[in-house]
Amino acid sequence: MIDVDAEGEGGPARVRPRPAFRTALAFGLAAGFAELLLLVARVELQEGGFFLRSRHFVWMVPASVTAILAGLGAVGWVAVRVSDRAWRWVLGSYVFTAVLGWFLLMRGLEAIACGLIALGVAWRVAPKLEARSEGLRRWAGRGLPVFAAVLACLAAASFLRDAREASWRRGDVAPPPGARDVLLVVLDTVRADHLSLYGYDRDTTPYLKRLARESTVFDQARAGASWTLPSHATMFTGRWPMELGVERLGWLDDAAPTLAERFRDDGFDTAGFVANPFFTGRESGLGRGFQVYDDYPITPGEVFRSSALGWLTARSWLRLRSAVTTRRMTGGMRDVDLDFARKDAATVGREFLSWLDGRGGRDRPYFAFLNLFDAHDPYIPPEGFPFRFAAGSRSDTPRLLRDWQRVDKGKLTPRDVRRARDAYDDCLAALDAQLGALIEALRSRGTLDRTVLIVTADHGEQFGEHGSFGHGLSLFDEELRVPLLVRAPGLAPAGRVVAEAVGLRDLAATALDLSSATAPSLPGRTLAGAWSDPPAAVSPAFAEIRGRVGERYLQPDFDDLPGSWKSVVVDGWSYIRRGDGEESLYELAADPRQQTDRRHDPAAAAALDACRRAMDDAPKDR
Repeated sequence: MIDVDAEGEGGPARVRPRPAFRTALAFGLAAGFAELLLLVARVELQEGGFFLRSRHFVWMVPASVTAILAGLGAVGWVAVRVSDRAWRWVLGSYVFTAVLGWFLLMRGLEAIACGLIALGVAWRVAPKLEARSEGLRRWAGRGLPVFAAVLACLAAASFLRDAREASWRRGDVAPPPGARDVLLVVLDTVRADHLSLYGYDRDTTPYLKRLARESTVFDQARAGASWTLPSHATMFTGRWPMELGVERLGWLDDAAPTLAERFRDDGFDTAGFVANPFFTGRESGLGRGFQVYDDYPITPGEVFRSSALGWLTARSWLRLRSAVTTRRMTGGMRDVDLDFARKDAATVGREFLSWLDGRGGRDRPYFAFLNLFDAHDPYIPPEGFPFRFAAGSRSDTPRLLRDWQRVDKGKLTPRDVRRARDAYDDCLAALDAQLGALIEALRSRGTLDRTVLIVTADHGEQFGEHGSFGHGLSLFDEELRVPLLVRAPGLAPAGRVVAEAVGLRDLAATALDLSSATAPSLPGRTLAGAWSDPPAAVSPAFAEIRGRVGERYLQPDFDDLPGSWKSVVVDGWSYIRRGDGEESLYELAADPRQQTDRRHDPAAAAALDACRRAMDDAPKDR
C-alpha cells in the first residue's frame, strides 16, 4: 500500500488514513518519552526528587500521551478520508498536543499561556511537516516499533520489579513456629473524642463499640505527631520524630529499621495497602520492608492522568462534574481525590483481601498495614453512605465541603463549622461500617482469631477548638488523642480498658511481642505491660511537631522554630511546650477540652515539675 501519493513535483500529496494514524502513534510515543524526561528533570532539579505519583510512571506517562494522540489519530483517520487538505490540521493537532504537555510541566505558567504557546508552535511547524510528509511517513514506520518496544520494556521491568519484591524473602529464615498474623489498621485523621466508642453522644462507631468487647481498649492513646508522615514513621520504627528527622527531610530515610523489615526478615509475608499515597506512599519511605505495597492504583484512569495533559483534562472534567452535581451530598468527586488518587476504605479492604486470598505460602504468617483515608477532609462520605448527622444542612453544604481546603477559615460562620463537623461525623460512620465489613470478612474466613489486630489513628482533626482547622497545627488533644484497640485472643484481655496514657511509639514493640516474632525488637516497650498484673512501664505519651506546614523545612534545629511544639501526658496532666518556651498545663479529667491553663496555679506546681521532667527525659528513653 502506498501511503503518500505524490501528484507531481510541488503538487499536493494525497495522504492515506492508515499512515495518518500510524504517525499519531509514533508522535505520541516520541512526545511521551520527551515529557517523561522533562518530568524527571523538573522533579530532580526543582522538587527534591518527589514525584508523588505511581512508581510505574516511567511507562504510564508515555502511554498516556500515546493514548491521547491515538484519539487524535482516529479523528485524523476520518479527516483525511474526507479531504487531503485536512492533513495540515491533523499534523497541527499532533504538534499542539505534544507541545502543550511539555509546557504544562513548567512551573509558573498558566494553562492558557501554555495553550497559546503550543498553538503558535503548531501554526509554524505543521506546514513544514506537511511539506515533508514522505519523510515523516518513513520516520513513523521505522520509529513506531522501536518506541513501542521501549515502552513494553519499561512496563515489563516495572511489573517484574513488583513481582521480585513480592516474592523476596530470606532463604535461610523460616517463620517462627506458632507465630500470629498481624494486621495494623491506621484510620487517617480520626480523633478519639468523636467516636461513640469513647463516649461521644453520636453513634458514629457502632462497629468499633462491638469490637471493643473483644479487645483491650486504650482510653488515652496519643500519636507521636499530629500529621501523617512523622506519626506513621514513629509507629513503624519506635523512634521519636526528632530522632528520625522526617519533618526536615520530608521522608523516612533508611537509617532506622522498620517494623515491616523486622517481620520480613523473620519469615513473615509483608504487605501494605494505603489510601493516602501522598504521605504514606512508597516515596514517603514507609513502604520499606513491604514485599507488596499498593499505593497508587494501576488503572486506565490513573494511566491517563499520569501525563500533564491527561491530568489537566481529568481535573477539568472533575470540576465540570462537580459544578453540575454540586448539590449531591455523598459520593462526590473532589480536587483532593485527583491529587491523591484517593481510595475509599472498601477499595483498600478489597486489595488486602485479594492479596490475602491469593498469596502463596499460606503456612507463613503475615504482617499487613492498612491506611484508611475516608475521614480526611473534605468530609464527603463515599457512595452508598448518605449523610445522617449533616442531613439537615443548607443546600450549599456540598460546595463548602468540596472546596474545604481552599475555603478561608477566617470567614467561616459558626453554622459553617457545625456543618463541617457534622459531615466529619458522617465520614466516621461510613469508615466504621467499611472497617466492620473488612474485619467480619476475616472472621468469616476463620483467620481473625489467630490475628493480632491493632486499630488506631495517626492523628485527629481540629474544628476551631483552639483557633485552627485541620491537623499538623498543634498538639492539643483534638489533634493528638486517637483511638487504640488491640484484639489478640488469649494475649490481650477482652473488654479491658486501659486508663493510663500511652504513646503510639510503642506499637512496633507491641506488634513484635504479640506476634511471637523472633526478630530483634525495636525501640519502645510493649503495651502488653499496660494490661499486665502488676502493670509494667510503657513509654511516655510524648509527641512533637516542627511547626505549621511550610515552616517545617526552614531550619535543621527543631527547638529554634517558634512554631514547633512538644507535649507529654503524665498522671492525667497534659503539658505543652512551644518552640519559644511558652508552656501550657491542663488537667484532663476536669478539663478534657484543654481550655483552662493551670501552669501558674500553685496547686498544680508538682504536676508541672513532673511533666517538665518527663518531657526532658522522653527523647532519651529507649
